[in-house]
Amino acid sequence: MAESASPQSISPVSLPDADPKSIPNSKNTIHIGGLAVEFPHRPYGSQLAFMNRVISTLDRAQRDGHCHALLESPTGTGKTLSLLCSALAWQQNQKSKNLRANLMHSSSRANPEAVSDPINHGGGFIPETQPSENPELPPPPAATGAKKPKPKLAPTIYYSSRTHAQITQVIREYKKTSYRIPMAVLGSRKHYCTNPYLRGEDNVDEQCKLLLKNTEDTCPEFKNVHKVKGHPSLQKGGCHEVHDIEDLVKVGQVVKARSMAQDAELVFCPYNYLMNPIIREAMEVDIGGSVIIFDEAHNIEDIARDAGSIDLEEEALLHLQTDLGQMSLNDAMTYQPLFEMMEEILSWIDRRKYTLAKREFQRYFRCWTGDKALKELQEANISLKSFSILGECAKKAIKAASEAEADVPHLSGIAATTLEGLFSSLSYFFGGNGSHAYDYELGLQRYVKKGGWTITFSLWCLNPAVIFKSIADISQSVILTSGTLSPLNTFSSELGVQFGTCLEAPHIIDVDSQVWAAAISHGPGNYPLNASYKTADEYAFQDEVGSSLEEICKVVPGGCLVFFPSYKLLDKVSTRWQETGQWSRLNAQKSLFLEPRGGGQDGLEPVLKGFYDTIQRGKKQVNTRKIRSKTSGLKSGNMINEENKGGAAFLAVCRGKVTYCNFCSLAIKF
Repeated sequence: MAESASPQSISPVSLPDADPKSIPNSKNTIHIGGLAVEFPHRPYGSQLAFMNRVISTLDRAQRDGHCHALLESPTGTGKTLSLLCSALAWQQNQKSKNLRANLMHSSSRANPEAVSDPINHGGGFIPETQPSENPELPPPPAATGAKKPKPKLAPTIYYSSRTHAQITQVIREYKKTSYRIPMAVLGSRKHYCTNPYLRGEDNVDEQCKLLLKNTEDTCPEFKNVHKVKGHPSLQKGGCHEVHDIEDLVKVGQVVKARSMAQDAELVFCPYNYLMNPIIREAMEVDIGGSVIIFDEAHNIEDIARDAGSIDLEEEALLHLQTDLGQMSLNDAMTYQPLFEMMEEILSWIDRRKYTLAKREFQRYFRCWTGDKALKELQEANISLKSFSILGECAKKAIKAASEAEADVPHLSGIAATTLEGLFSSLSYFFGGNGSHAYDYELGLQRYVKKGGWTITFSLWCLNPAVIFKSIADISQSVILTSGTLSPLNTFSSELGVQFGTCLEAPHIIDVDSQVWAAAISHGPGNYPLNASYKTADEYAFQDEVGSSLEEICKVVPGGCLVFFPSYKLLDKVSTRWQETGQWSRLNAQKSLFLEPRGGGQDGLEPVLKGFYDTIQRGKKQVNTRKIRSKTSGLKSGNMINEENKGGAAFLAVCRGKVTYCNFCSLAIKF
């Protein structure tokens, strides 16, 4: 392993110098609320309104301590660019004001050289630095080895989106602006690892820790982080001054280092890096007094609930117990209380698993909330009083596991992840001096999985305000933006936060001529399109859905989004269509893409990329055919049929609002 990670095994990547033409023109300056905002082009009226609300929100937050905003701006209105330019203009203005104030304050202080050379430094007068009535004060404490955080001249801006792919798109928009400030992109080892033998592997975390533990000289990619931070391409004017994860990986492959994320004024990261307090602590993300922007926040309630919930199978709990037992031999003070806690939880599961109520075939379930949930956890020896002690032990154990370079025994990656999730949910559950227990449901399930019985221990957050309010309270401003936030009043009530600024920007499209909404009750064969539980298993229904999509794809250009109520139904119809030949007929009209199961973004992103690329290729082919038609005399009817055959159809699962995208001409929901 040590030999495979040697520096000689990595081919350096050439990094071109910055192209002066790529640096944006900063002459488009507009004044909003007395603040100069540099914008890449002449802004639309909707963009001016949007930027005005962002700046007024941040001004009020600076004045009052807190102010949060709900800003809805439909797709196509340049929301991302407006957000970045207005927020960064405000931040840099605050930075300049505070810098001037500091300079004015420091100018009144004594020059230290005036003591030895008073004539040339201060005209012979040394300003008094201590009050005359108390001339003898104790000297300042001696400096310790701890590094003090650098004081900030302006709040850090955290720009958060759902996936790393969306963050990459946001950074492309940032490159269009004239603002260049210290920035960082937060990502896991899976995204940042530059070791060619580990990059792209599913178990990067475990492999990385093994490499760091077993190699005398440690991983050359992991060492010397400062080399990445100081690389010329990342400095002002460098070709990667504005960088995403892929850019950092390229630099890391050159300088044999891992990542950088300190002293940033603008931080890009996925939602969970801010929502989950355990991840925040592990990544050393301090959101206190910061400005947080949640983009594409139309599902923020579900995201908040998920961040506070956990489902742990008995097998994972047993694995954690085993690891804790082994670790307690080395450090009983930290690990023994956690080991005993796991023993009590597993004992409680054994006592309860045969008292569950039958819900469906081979599935048993029971849940508790409020006082009953508190009582059940007390029987597992987890109470409000004991949790504070257990929480401190868990923090130490998680920190030891996260510091991979430390050559000391620590929990395995799976065990540490289980412990993180469990204590993240428990910390919210016991929050508010135990009052949040009424916002939670403690659940226990027993069901058959892969031919054997499985038991799952669950803590489900029912109230997103428990998670979201804790973020809003410590940050200076939280801005939620999306193309679809309406009705806005539900966000305020569900998230438990008063939003001082709200905006519903108008659509830029003509609703009468460019949007058509309809409910289709029957397909081409006149069979009802009813996706209820009773009819979804019938072949006649599945065939009618396929025939309907085929007819729709014949006349709709570009892309189609097709939503099903469950993965179960999606699997059924796709299997049926492949058996009957319907799948091939649909593929002849548009390339088909299926949303992968599990909801993981790592599996979804490559599928979406293929979907978008196919549509873009189809558009280029259509444009080529249009040029040819002018010279070859093709009939317009043939041209329309040729154009409609291009594009792709994405089959996905959606139980809530239908999400739309710029690439698609039609969204269908069954």
